[in-house]
This record gives sequence, structure tokens and C-alpha cells, in this order.
Amino acid sequence: MSRMKVVVWLVVLVLAACNLSQSDEPTPTLPTETPATLSCDTLVTRALEKANQSCNMIGRNQACYGNNLVRAEFQPNITLSFANSGDVVDVSTLRQLTTAPLDETQGTWGIALLKVQANLADTLPGQNVTFLLFGNAVLDNISPTMQAVVLKTGIASTTCESVPKSALMLQSPEGTQATMNINGASVTLGSTAYLTAEENSELTIATIEGSAIVSASNITRIVQPGAQVRLPLGGTDGLQVSGPPSEPEPYEIQEVIQAPLPLLERLVQVPQPIAPAPTSTSVPVQATTVCVPRQDWNFSYRVQAGQTLFQIAQLFGVSVNELQQANCITNPNQIQVGQQLRVPRQLATAVPSATVTTQATETLQPTLTSAPTAINPNLRADQSTINAGECTTIRWDVTNVSQVYFQGQPARGNSQEVCPTSDTTYTLLLVYENGQQAPFSVRVQVIVPQVTDDPDKIG
Repeated sequence: MSRMKVVVWLVVLVLAACNLSQSDEPTPTLPTETPATLSCDTLVTRALEKANQSCNMIGRNQACYGNNLVRAEFQPNITLSFANSGDVVDVSTLRQLTTAPLDETQGTWGIALLKVQANLADTLPGQNVTFLLFGNAVLDNISPTMQAVVLKTGIASTTCESVPKSALMLQSPEGTQATMNINGASVTLGSTAYLTAEENSELTIATIEGSAIVSASNITRIVQPGAQVRLPLGGTDGLQVSGPPSEPEPYEIQEVIQAPLPLLERLVQVPQPIAPAPTSTSVPVQATTVCVPRQDWNFSYRVQAGQTLFQIAQLFGVSVNELQQANCITNPNQIQVGQQLRVPRQLATAVPSATVTTQATETLQPTLTSAPTAINPNLRADQSTINAGECTTIRWDVTNVSQVYFQGQPARGNSQEVCPTSDTTYTLLLVYENGQQAPFSVRVQVIVPQVTDDPDKIG
């Protein structure tokens, strides 16, 4: 009988437990492998895989929820779902996106991917500017043109050293340039860039490949691969650019290496940081060892099977050394089929004369005895004061410089006609052989006739 009583009591206890579980809130059970048991490396890897699977098919002017957590604020009177990985909405419906920092306990790390038209031509429907937002970041004033976007990135609180720093990555289509306004600065992108923006601190723009043209406070900087510029942030929200971009400096390569580069439209190679700027007024010899792809070679050529660097150099009428240095190739005997090379002209163009080749070679030999600022471009306007509706020509004289930019765009020749509608300051930026830059400006005043409604004062 005692055994029977024990069995009966066990049955009663089991039934009581079942009744309690039905009447109370269920206690969630952890799966066999919870986020808390995963390493941060695994969390990041899974997040990237999830974002890549969910967002690899989005089109122009669309935004995709890549990985949790991402919060969307829509334009007034618009209600859409943007709460789960794979959700896609039109960029025009959005006002703000906020991605969450990595949380090892919850297993979350926010990723959002946008593809926008910006100012790309309508004739290029398959080409877009990619915006990749991740970590503790906010992208505000979103629109298809991105002409007033505001970025904010915070500092991650995780102790995981390998987690990518919160940032925004931008990538324009190969061979094109897109211009946007970011936190009040004008950014022309022909490249892949990495941006951070800390409130009441600074906006940092680093170039991974190609080049970026950054303008603010009438100062323009050309940011080449491996370099970054910093712009001070302030204003009422602490996120408006309040000064000019700094001189280009070496970027933080470790931050870029850890960024989710595989999610970009086009895979890129991370370059070494540029050498620090010299502290003296003279150009040090070691500055010539810094390799920057030639920005004035605006055409590309894809290496074909069986080709050598020598054969390609012959096709374009340049030396192997020129082609090697223009593309930062360490070993001329190691090029790969399909590799994109910068070249000076289209293949159909006639082979240049020996004089042109000599000039291209000379640009690789900087003058080491003079300071960069010694070059005076003699920037001037044919007419510094004009009437409304008139035009004038800006002229300059430069030699022994690597690149020349007028109003943030590569200059062709030594003059440019302008037709301002109001008083305008024009900027000429010289990029020297050692990578240093110096801006020069000239102002054109425009006389606008006064209009009055008083007939007695007319004439």
C-alpha cells in the first residue's frame, strides 16, 4: 500500500505542475544555442550572412532591413512595416533610420542597406549609390537625392574588440561620380568611403578606393585611398559641419578592415594608410614612396588572359614603370586576369608621342628642394566685377603639380568660364606630388540692378 500511495502522490504533483503552467505566463526557454553563448565574431558573421541574403536584390531608391535591430521613422501619414530582416521600403517614404549597436546578450546588431539615385543620370537605371549603415548609427533627412542627409554615429559599449565600429559606408558605381550633402558638407564620391560622425566632435570621411572630394567653408580637399579628412561638428544638434575639412591624414585601417565590406555592391581592397604629412617646409624624400593611384588616369582596362604588364603598357604607349606606379602594383610580374587597371586613355586612342610619355614620367619625380606652398598659380579673373547675366573667365598657371581641381572638379586646361548670378568665391585646389594640397581662391562680384516700384525713381 505504501508504494501505491507514493505513485498516487507523484501523479498528483505532476497534475498540479501542469495546472500551474497553464494558469501562469509561460517561462521562455533558451534554445540549445542562445545568443549569449555565441562569440561576438559568430554574431557578426551571422548578421552579415543574414543581411546579404535578405538585401541582395533591392533596387534603386529602396531600403532594406538587413539585421536586427533597425528602427525606421517614416514621412508623415505613411505607415509601413520595417521591423524584420528582409523588409524593403521605398527611400522616399523614409525620414530616418536608426541601427542598434551590437548586444552580445540579445544577439542583435543593426544593419540597414539603401540604394539611392543621388544625382546619377536617369539613363543609368541599374546604377546606384550604396549606403550601408551599421551599429550605433542614425541616418536622418533621408531622400532619393541625399542632398541634406545627417549622419550620427555613437561609440559602441561592447567589450568585443573585433566588432566593427559604428559607421556609414558609401559606394558609387565604378566610373561615375555622385554628389551629396552630408551634415552640411558637399561630398563628391567616385569611390568607396567610410564615414563616422560623433555629436559635437567631428565628421570623418575616409577613402578606401577611388577618390572623394570634400568641400566646406570654401575649402576643398581631395581624399585619396588610405587617407581621411576631419570636419568639426557643432550647431544646435551638434551634427552640422562648422568648419573646413582638415588636411588629408592617414586613415584608421583597422576600423576599415573590420567594417562589413562584403555587403557592398562592389568588392574592394583595403589600401595601406598614406604616410603622415611632413612637419618641415621641405618635402622629405620618403614621401615619394607613398603610393596613390593616378587620379588623372580616368579610364580603366581589364587584364585579359595571357597578358603581361609589359604588353598592356605597350598598348597604351607608356612604360611598365609608369603603369606599375599608377596602379600601385608592387610586383609587375603578378597581375591577375580580370584585374582593373587605371590607364591614361581609351584603347582606341592613338599611341601618344614620346614627348607626352616623358611628361608623364616626369610627374613621378617630385622636386624635393622646394616647399609645396612655393607654387603660385597666379589665379585671376579676366573681370573681377561683372553685371548680372554676364560671364568671365578664371585663369591660372601651374607646373610641377600632380592634380588641379576647380570648384571640386578635375580641371581641364588652365582656364574656366564662369557665369555667376551673385557674388561668388571660386577655389582652385593644387595637389602636389607628395600628396599635400593647397587651395587658392578668387572672388567675382556681380552687380545686380536695383528694381523699384516707384515710377518717379525710374530713369
